[in-house]
Order: sequence, then C-alpha cells, then structure tokens
Amino acid sequence: METNAYSEDAALIGERQAAARALMAHPLLTRAAHPAEFSLVRSHNEWLVQRFQRVLGYRLTIADDHARLVKRGLVDEVTGPITRADGSRLTTRALTYLALTLAVLVEREGPVTVRSLAATVRATAHEAGIDADPTRGLGERRSYCAALFHLVDLGALTEASGTIAAHQADAAVDAELVPDTEALRSVTAHLPRAGTDADAFLAEAVDADPESDQAGEVALRRLLAETAVVHREELSDRQRDRLASHQWRAASALGNLLGCDTEIRAEGVALVMSDEAMARPRFPSDDPVGHTALALVRHLSGLSNPGRPTTSVPVPERELQVALEALGGADAQVRAEWARTAGPEIPEPERLFSLVLELLTGLGLLRGEPGARRLTAAAARYGAEVDDRVPRIQDNGEDSRTHPEDRTHPEQPRGSGPQEPEPRDDPRSDLDRVASVLQAVANEKVSATSGDTGDEPGPREASG
Repeated sequence: METNAYSEDAALIGERQAAARALMAHPLLTRAAHPAEFSLVRSHNEWLVQRFQRVLGYRLTIADDHARLVKRGLVDEVTGPITRADGSRLTTRALTYLALTLAVLVEREGPVTVRSLAATVRATAHEAGIDADPTRGLGERRSYCAALFHLVDLGALTEASGTIAAHQADAAVDAELVPDTEALRSVTAHLPRAGTDADAFLAEAVDADPESDQAGEVALRRLLAETAVVHREELSDRQRDRLASHQWRAASALGNLLGCDTEIRAEGVALVMSDEAMARPRFPSDDPVGHTALALVRHLSGLSNPGRPTTSVPVPERELQVALEALGGADAQVRAEWARTAGPEIPEPERLFSLVLELLTGLGLLRGEPGARRLTAAAARYGAEVDDRVPRIQDNGEDSRTHPEDRTHPEQPRGSGPQEPEPRDDPRSDLDRVASVLQAVANEKVSATSGDTGDEPGPREASG
C-alpha cells in the first residue's frame, strides 16, 4: 500500500498546530489535567519551542509532566481572571489564599494534608503581615478551598485520599494532597522582584510600540494572536503603518503556527480559529451570557446602522440599558426558557449584564466607558436586526424610532402600518403636491431667464 506523503505532511502540520493552540489556551499544560494535549506538545517540542520564539517571542519550557508557555510583551491581552469550573471568578480573598498556598507548596516535597497546609498558610500569612486564616470560619475556609480547587484543575495538585470538597463542608474532615512541585513553580511565570509594586511590575512588561521594526512586527503578531479584533484606529501611527505593510506576512506566520485564518478589513484584522481552539471565549454560545450578548449585538447593530462606512457608532446608555433589561432582565421571557433547560447557572440580572458587557468588550465589539460606549464595525458580522422584545424609546431626537402610526395604533406589531390608510392621511400625497408646485415655479424661473417658453420639447422628450 502506497503512502500519501502529502497526507502525512498535512497530519503532521495539523498535530503541531493543535498543540500550539492548546498552549495558547492553557499556558500551563500538565499531564494530569490535559493528557492528550500534553502528549502532542511532547511529540513536537522542538518545533513548538522554535516557532513560538520566532513568531511571538514567547518562551516555551517542556518538562516531563508539564509545559509552560511564558507570554510577554502584553498585559491586558494575555491575562484573564481566574475562574472556577462553573465559570465564576475567584474572589480577592481566594486569590490571596492562592498566593499564600503557592508560597508554601513551592518549597515542599511529598504529600501534605489539607489541615496541616492550612496551618502553614496561616503562619506564612502572619509572617507576611496578612490577615488570613483558613481555619477562621466557613467563609475563610471556602476561599482557601477555592484556591486548592484551582491548583487541582491545573494539575499541579492531586487529591490522594479524601476530597477538598468534604473539608470545605466540614472543617474536621481532612484530605491528603500530593503536590507537583515543578508544576507549582511554573504557575507564576513572572515573579516580581523585591521592592517592585504591582503597577511598576506591569508597566515594565508592556511594550506596545517598540522602536525597531523587528520588535514592532513581533508586537503586532502578539496583538493579533491574543486579541479578538485589532482595530487600526486604536493603534499608534507607527504600528498602524507597520500593520498595513506587514499584515499579510503576519497572517502567514500566525496561520502556520496556529492553523488559523485571518480576516483583514478596512477597520481592522481578526484571527478566525478552528472550532476546537479554546484560546478565546466561544462566541456565539448557548449559555445565558453568550445568548444575551449575541441578541444585544444584533439589536444594537440594527438600531445604530449609520448607513455609511464607519469604524464605530455611539451607543446611547439608555438604549443599552433598556435593551439589556428586555433581553435578560428579571421579567424577560427567555429566563423561563433558561430555567427549563439543564444548562449552566442563570446569573442574576445585574451580574448577567456585567458579564455580557465584559464579554463584548473583551471581544472588541463594544468600546468605551459607561455613557461613552461605541459599537465597533466588527459587531455587524453577527447580524443587524432590531429586536422586537426591546421597547422603543420616545423622543430620541432625529434618531427616534417613534413613528406617528405607533402613537395612533400602539397595539400594532412593529413594522405594520395602519390598514388601508385613506389618501388624505398619507403624507406622501402632500409631499407630491408640494414637489409639483416647486417644480412649476422652477420651470417658470428658467423660462423667464433663458427665453424658453417651455412649450418646445427638449432633447429627451423629442427622442422619446
């Protein structure tokens, strides 16, 4: 049986690109948490190390049981909130316990119990001047266990006997944990130096507009790879010129590394990942947040269509809040549909609105602060249709969606005018009469100034 060399090459390239996408989605990739993806990374380690360094300037370290992709040069684009398995964020208290737990476990070898670890965390917090005690009440214990759950999800900590959930429910219950010290040391990629505060540390990591062309092109590739949409108007003049000159070369390099397509438009550039890629939140999605976000984007696109090419359009805050309330508020009918399904958690309206706006902002579809938000042109790709569930806002100036027929027949569905209107009620007849009078006056003025009486046929009339 003959071997198809092209098929072998295509399969090899596909495996490498799948491994690269897995690392972009999970910079800390452990054998325990992602065995299939880690096996791919181990199989193509040399290619991945070289390509990540060459294309994005990222350092990749691959050990026996984990791989760590160290991203640099960007802050907001590559960092995201740490979340639980259900998608909810870790609280500030839980993040404090995560940092304290890491400080203890990176120097420890061998198994440890949940209760003994809690005692060591309490002593470490006291030494650092931090008021934190995992044994002080249910609230503190839950935050402490949330940090442990996150380390288990990463594959850096393993439950040997007993469970963390049992200890969270009852402080007397103990559980034995096995830490992976090397993986734990890789959880934090950039260790802050002594004497460096958080703001200074983050500022030093950002270099969005390098002077040299080579560094500037690498920065553009990072921005394209880590950002849902790169809008040209948000770039500096130097980076905008570089994007115009090197956008196709950057698209080729990123396509070879990640197996993605590049969509280049006048307003910006976006990478389109394959379905299995998880480097960004899936959108659209079927969960309440994704469902509401998609409905909101389509409604605002239909409502704010400027009728001309533009990179963004303003979104009135009142329109935004009314739409959110109609599409996912406490009285929205869709909430009953969500309740009947066995899907994820249904957030309360206020939290739902916050998550929707955060999602759309992160995807580059919505920009600006409250009161000065703008819908970007990229939103139009998801459709543009005014949602009938959103009530109309009265007296909104020249952009008002309130029409005379709506006030006369408020019970009629949107888009349906009065049935069989009488001619005298049709404003177009009045406009036609006015236009006829103005045309007659204009003809008289032309005849008076040119000597043409208007009785002789013109060229068009004669030829017709």
